[in-house]
Amino acid sequence: METDRRIALKFAYDGGSFFGFQRQPVGVTVEGSLVHALAKVGAIRSARECGYRSSSRTDRGVSALCNIISFRTSFPTGALCAAVNSEMEDIWAYSAIEVPDAFNPRGARQRWYRYHLPKSCQDPRLLREIASRFVGVHDFSGYARKDDRNPMRSIDSVTVEDAGMFYAVDFRAESFLWNMVRRIVWMMNEGSSGRMDLDCIGPKPKKKPVRIGLSPPEYLVLMDIDCGVEFPADQRALLGIRLAVDARLRKNAMGTAFASLLGERVV
Repeated sequence: METDRRIALKFAYDGGSFFGFQRQPVGVTVEGSLVHALAKVGAIRSARECGYRSSSRTDRGVSALCNIISFRTSFPTGALCAAVNSEMEDIWAYSAIEVPDAFNPRGARQRWYRYHLPKSCQDPRLLREIASRFVGVHDFSGYARKDDRNPMRSIDSVTVEDAGMFYAVDFRAESFLWNMVRRIVWMMNEGSSGRMDLDCIGPKPKKKPVRIGLSPPEYLVLMDIDCGVEFPADQRALLGIRLAVDARLRKNAMGTAFASLLGERVV
């Protein structure tokens, strides 16, 4: 029988299916579903008792290809991903590893977010120029929801790439403030579309902007988190995930096909 030790679990989820990541009194959340599944398979008794820790708390509607939690358990590590996946929908655990008890996924080296900005009338040159203004150490008080956290943040990079129907805007930093990425993208979109004076954009703008809006959450994905450890994929869990991916691709492809037929018929 395996002894109690700390496990780090890496997983993905469709944010559109949940009321955000963090557990709440009402509404199904990612964290609540994970804790419930872990308890149901017998991996933990409660989040408090197992020393539960999480890495990133994404907003409602935001999806993730990678998020990380850790907890103490005696459940067999090699069977954990497949076990919890059998008890969850729209969340897919794909790697579980043993880590030192001091391991805290909250203290990550770097987080990578990608915003899929729908193409309209943006000037890609301006998008990239505006993006460069946010790189480095700045006070992001004006670009985040107010709370008690230190508003000083260091953004390692912001890149803009063509991605078909979207511009893929990638942000890399150790940590971000609440709503920070979505507010920066809103300003990038307004400025590159000619709807905002460029002197109003940036951590230290020459002019005070009239307002700073918030881009929709459903286009934002937490791509990866670097906690300084390797997470090999659980091959048993991947078999089930591939089936779920195939089903989603077929469903989305049918939706696209129907939209095309509808356009041909009535537009």
